Amino acid sequence: MLLECGMQEEGLFRVAPSASKLKKLKAALDCCVVDVQEYSADPHAIAGALKSYLRELPEPLMTFELYDEWIQASNIQEQDKKLQALWNACEKLPKANHNNIRYLIKFYLSCQNIKM
Repeated sequence: MLLECGMQEEGLFRVAPSASKLKKLKAALDCCVVDVQEYSADPHAIAGALKSYLRELPEPLMTFELYDEWIQASNIQEQDKKLQALWNACEKLPKANHNNIRYLIKFYLSCQNIKM
């Protein structure tokens, strides 16, 4: 939905949606009954729900267990070695986390019009 109706929106991930609309959308998502038409006019609610989902995860997508590995990889100066270290850390993620991160990266690249 964000790619279809939200990319032209100024401050998409910075501007907060109304609290009541966000609460209603989150409840609808929890029940798997979202009226797409209702939220297509408010991409800030959709972006807010995504941010809320990521913020409320019981464990970060990158996992507490791999925290030191991510930090070490980010401190590598040589680009090829850094990318390899990041790739190695990604490979150690639980499948669900790996899939979520992969989806978010694809979303980001789509926003930037970068093809994978």
